[in-house]
This record gives sequence, structure tokens and C-alpha cells, in this order.
Amino acid sequence: MPNPDRKIFLTMDTDWCPEEVLQFALALLQKHALPCTIFATGRYAALENRDPTRIEIGLHPNFNEAKLAQYESKLNELLALYPHALGVASHAMMSSTPLLELFKRAGLQYDRNLLFYKQTQARAFYHYNGLLRLPIFWEDDIWFSHEPEVPFAAAPLLEERFHYLYNFHPVHLYLNTASAAHYASCKPYYRDPAKLREVRHAGYGVHSYFMDLIEFIAAQNIATGLLHELLS
Repeated sequence: MPNPDRKIFLTMDTDWCPEEVLQFALALLQKHALPCTIFATGRYAALENRDPTRIEIGLHPNFNEAKLAQYESKLNELLALYPHALGVASHAMMSSTPLLELFKRAGLQYDRNLLFYKQTQARAFYHYNGLLRLPIFWEDDIWFSHEPEVPFAAAPLLEERFHYLYNFHPVHLYLNTASAAHYASCKPYYRDPAKLREVRHAGYGVHSYFMDLIEFIAAQNIATGLLHELLS
């Protein structure tokens, strides 16, 4: 039985990916029997009949160009779609005192807006308002922007105790994104899954890293879970 002291939490941010791209990511999770917390930017048919014991839905609002007075309406739009969501992860990890207070007032219990890339000492903590703040250990777009093609490293997963959050994006799994330049060249085709398949990277990329990670999880019998489990 997996040791609960050694646990990985997979998360994904949908951004504005097409339905087919999200379905590709969900199929990967299902094939390998992996739970995942998915932060949704909008409505997706593929999420409507999900198994809640395997897929948790969080909110992924975009506040980047919004004014302070617009924050609540943007959050409420997503809450109307996913009223049972417990967590939130802003686009580009945008966070501020007004936002953290808004999240708490809205009934959310955790946020995932902190990045401590590959920092093994980072831990979840409770904000003064009672919101649980969860740090991301690894994220795909940071990886391909700052250390492209550096393969999966198992060393942090050999420690005796850890709770690490690995964050992916469906579009980067679909493209097997290899670098910031590769992704920039693909962006004009963002809404065209057929064209995206044509420009998928053939070498080592995000999909490759994901497969190395989940193979190591299976080989080492590492526990996996959904983010709401950290609330207890």
C-alpha cells in the first residue's frame, strides 16, 4: 500500500484549450488510473460526467487585465459553472490581498497561486484568513522556458516525506511542448487540434516528462491524490 507521507498531487490548468485537447489529457489520466485536480477556465463537456473520486474541479479565473471591481464577477461566473469547487488557481498565479479575501468570502477553502519551483522545503500553510495556500513544486511552462529538454529527475521523489504538486496544461501535453519558442510557433493554431497535432514535438517535451513521472510513480508505488485531501 502506498505510503501517505510520500504523495504527489497532479493538477492541470485548462486555460482556453479546445475540448479535444482536454479530452486527450483526461484519457491519459484514465489510462493510468491517476487522480487529478483540474482548474477550469470555462465550461467543458468532458468535465460534466467526471468521476469526482478521480477528478476534482477547481476554478481558473483570469484576472490579468481586470480591474479590482471586476474580480468578484469573474469569480462568480466560474462558481456558477462549478458551484462545488473548493479551490482556485488564478491564471498566471495572480494573487493579492483583495483576491485572497474574495476567495475566502466566496467559500473557497484553498488556493494554488504560489510557485516554489523544485524547492523541496516548501510546504502548504494557512493564510491568516483561514485559506489553505498550496505551493506548486513543478510546472510544465516553467520547465520548458527555463530548462528545456532537461529530463525528469527522480531525486526529490526519493525522500522519506513529501507532498509535491506537479502542474500541467492539456495543450502542452497535446503538443509535447519542448520550449518557449516551440509553443510560440504553435499559438496561432491554438483552437485547431488537427493543426496542433501536425506541429507536435517529436523529441523530449512535456508529454515525455509526464510519462517519465507517472512511470516512476507506478514503479515506486507513490501515493497520488486530489487537492481537497490536503484540507484534512
